Amino acid sequence: MCGIAGFVGPENGRDRAMMLHRMAEGLRHRGPDDDGYFFAPGMGLAMRRLSIVDVDCSQQPIANEDGTIHVVFNGEIYNYVELRARLQERGHRFKTHGDTETLVHLYEEYGADMLRHLRGMFAFALWDSRTKTLLLARDRLGKKPLNYVLADGSLLFSSELAPLLEAKLAPWEIEPSALAAYLLFGFVSAPQSMVRQIRKLPPAHYLLWRSGEVKVERYWSYTQSPRLTCSYDEAIELVRAKLDESIRLRLRSDVPIGLLLSGGLDSNAILARLVKGLGRKVQAFTIGFAEQDYDESVIARASAKHFGVEHHLLSGGADLLKLLPDVVRHYGEPSADKSALPTMLVCGLTRQFVKVALSGDGGDEAFAGYPKHRLARWQHHSSLLFPRQTREHWTFAAMVGEGWRGTKAAGKLQRRFLTETPSLFSGEFFSGSFFQRITTDALRRESDPVLRDVVSEFWAGTMDPLARILQWDNTEPLPNSLLTKLDIASMARSLEVRSPFLDHELVALCARVPNEWKGNRHEGKLMLRDIVAADLPAEVLRAPKRGFSVPLARWWRNEAREQIRDGVLPLHSALTPYLDERTAAQLLDEHQAGRANHAQRLWNLWVLNEWARMFFNN
Repeated sequence: MCGIAGFVGPENGRDRAMMLHRMAEGLRHRGPDDDGYFFAPGMGLAMRRLSIVDVDCSQQPIANEDGTIHVVFNGEIYNYVELRARLQERGHRFKTHGDTETLVHLYEEYGADMLRHLRGMFAFALWDSRTKTLLLARDRLGKKPLNYVLADGSLLFSSELAPLLEAKLAPWEIEPSALAAYLLFGFVSAPQSMVRQIRKLPPAHYLLWRSGEVKVERYWSYTQSPRLTCSYDEAIELVRAKLDESIRLRLRSDVPIGLLLSGGLDSNAILARLVKGLGRKVQAFTIGFAEQDYDESVIARASAKHFGVEHHLLSGGADLLKLLPDVVRHYGEPSADKSALPTMLVCGLTRQFVKVALSGDGGDEAFAGYPKHRLARWQHHSSLLFPRQTREHWTFAAMVGEGWRGTKAAGKLQRRFLTETPSLFSGEFFSGSFFQRITTDALRRESDPVLRDVVSEFWAGTMDPLARILQWDNTEPLPNSLLTKLDIASMARSLEVRSPFLDHELVALCARVPNEWKGNRHEGKLMLRDIVAADLPAEVLRAPKRGFSVPLARWWRNEAREQIRDGVLPLHSALTPYLDERTAAQLLDEHQAGRANHAQRLWNLWVLNEWARMFFNN
């Protein structure tokens, strides 16, 4: 696990070596164990290494036998042992025993098609000096980030946004459509970033740079067909075997491995399969809260005791808010996921004991575990009663609060009959009338075309409602919010997190499972529950689902009353062309007076304002 950075441009272009060293230093937290550089005319690669596999060797950048191909790599290739054996049979010679070196030899064999052979989480940059080509690539599900900017005829890239922002490669400008997306969805989707000039390489894509020309291509897609044709019991065994295989591959490490354990089904299912399926025990790590509605530590402790694993618990409170500047700096753009705070805290606890931890992330998306996935029988067909154009018009109007379709009454009707749309945008954020209140005419005018495209893409194709929801969940919030949070929070504490549910082969298999096997009106994750039912204690198996969250509503009215006010007001001058400061003040007053609950919206504004203050102050 590492942080990577680099540049490529004209051979007679400006010398960016010192800039690259500063960018790499800005990624030290991702790789405190080692650093490495490679320079050639017009280009440079850099990395910071967190040593996990082949600890004493495998220093990067790594080259092929004749030194014509170099790579810097962030992530893990879990099937590197099998790939290495096949490559050796074809005559390739290896100098190390790690996974990184497989990349240069795979490239020699397959070029960019090498990506189809990889099973893991990765973002890497590969320089082919024979053709003067730079290849950037990102894993299928978006577990590892990669950002880039085109400036002065050069391409510069980094694992995180902050090193690019701090390099001041251009007069940075806020991207209005990205800001609108953040207000509505809580995240900014690749390839956009919150800064107009900086792009994110999307999941399952690669970028080729050659002679100043840039081409971005997709190499894999999430798909939910064809459906499995076997029996339910046969499907259970297929999924169980694939899950165990995924866990087994993620145990490949030369350093100890732990487990991030909550009170939820997903991480406890991983623990059950570790102990009962594979006979492995690991240390478990949990964060708890004094507020019972947010505390999962009792269930996690019971599960750890049941399986006989060592358990570490850390309690959190409003003092978590002191982590906000750290979170914002590492993200490099606003994110509305408030669970970044407890995630960073538990990752810090875990890193005191281990370098690598497993997590249960991705279980909800694979097995339909969110409340929005529990549809009544009639809701599986209700949206099909309306033509696509009607669905698009109604959805867009409800999202941005436009006309009669944007009223609260119309919104209730829409959520009832167009059951997919609560997945597209959340009432906790700035949708509907709140979008109209907080945004200026300039923001609405500049973001309108992009938002309409999002809605049109959402309703594309012929899918049943649950399939459409899962399509959105797996391709938008999962990579752009949840996995970004997981990467940023863990790597900020120099911890590698591996997620067995996010193995792309397991994801593809679960996508083929018939929807009726995943959940019903009353319960989700039916198949996962059946897989671990014999192993988990009843209080764990049947525990109500809680979001991994923090009690913002109470904090904003009590111990963090002044913190949230100072965080939201005044709005930074970079934001005032797009946001109405009077509305922000009204929301704050309404919440603190107890007249409304704007806890999440105020969090969104604080994070956004903190980001602008941090990166837009000259």
